[in-house]
Amino acid sequence: MRTISFPFQTYSKTLNNASQAQPSQIVPNLGPLQGVYCNLTVAIAGGTASKTSNTIDNVLSLLQVLDQFGKVALNLFGTDLSTINDILQPRGVRTAPPSITTDVSGNGSASWSFFLPATLSAKDMPGQIYLTLAAASSLTNANLLSAGTVTVTLNLRGAYSTQTDQPTVRVNATNVPHAQGDNTIQSYLPNGEQVEAMALTLAGGDAVLNWVNLIVGGALFLNQAPVTDFVQQDTMLMQSGHLSGEIICRVPVFVVDSTVVLDVNLATDSTIRLYTLSTVPQKRA
Repeated sequence: MRTISFPFQTYSKTLNNASQAQPSQIVPNLGPLQGVYCNLTVAIAGGTASKTSNTIDNVLSLLQVLDQFGKVALNLFGTDLSTINDILQPRGVRTAPPSITTDVSGNGSASWSFFLPATLSAKDMPGQIYLTLAAASSLTNANLLSAGTVTVTLNLRGAYSTQTDQPTVRVNATNVPHAQGDNTIQSYLPNGEQVEAMALTLAGGDAVLNWVNLIVGGALFLNQAPVTDFVQQDTMLMQSGHLSGEIICRVPVFVVDSTVVLDVNLATDSTIRLYTLSTVPQKRA
C-alpha cells in the first residue's frame, strides 16, 4: 500500500471518573484516505503498586468515522481494534494491545501502534473523526484496584493514497442476540453492501462454538463449519496461530441480499460480536 502520511490530530487528556467525548475532527481532504496510523500511549501515576492493568485499548470508549454526508464509515470500541487488525494482517502477525505493569510507586506506561482501516473514497471526503475516552476505571481489575492518575496520548496520522481512488470500506462491529443453540444473525449484516471480510468473537472462547453456517444465493460458503476448521485455517495462514474465541470467516466476497443465511450454533450461551468490512457493490463494465 503506497500512501502519504499526514499528521492531523494528537489527543492528550487526563482521564477522570466518567467518559469524555472529544470535539470532532475534520479529516483533511488530501485525496482518497486509505486509513489512519495511530499511536496510543497510556501512563498511570500513583496507581496500585506492582500490579498489571487491563489492556490499554480499554481507554478508547468509541472511535467513529463519518463521511462528508454523515454516513458512518467506521464504528468501533477500542477493544475491537485488535480483532480488526487481525482480519487485516497481511503477514499474519497479531499486534495485541499491551497492559501496564506499575512499579513500587504505582507508576507505569505502555504504548501501542495500530492501523485504523478508515477508508474513504475521494467523493466521500472530507470525513470526520469522533473519539470518546473511557473513565480511568477502564484500566482497573481485580489486581489493579486503583489506576491513580491516567494520562492518554493518541496521535493520528492519515494515510492518503498516491494511486487510484478506491470505494469507501465501511467497518462495523455489533453485539447480536445470543442464546444456546441456533442463532440466526444475517439481519445484522450490512444489507445491500458487498462484504469484503467478516469475523466473529465469542466471549466464552472456542469451547462455546458448535458450528457456523453461511449460505449465499444457495451456495454453502460455510457448511456447519466447526471450530476446528477455523483453528486449522489460522494455523496455516497466521504466523501467530489461532486465538481462542476469534472466528475469522475466510469466505469469498459476497453481496448481502435476501438469499443470505448466517447461523451460529452455540454449545452454551455466550456473547457474539459480529465484525464486517463492506463496500458498495461495484458495477460491471
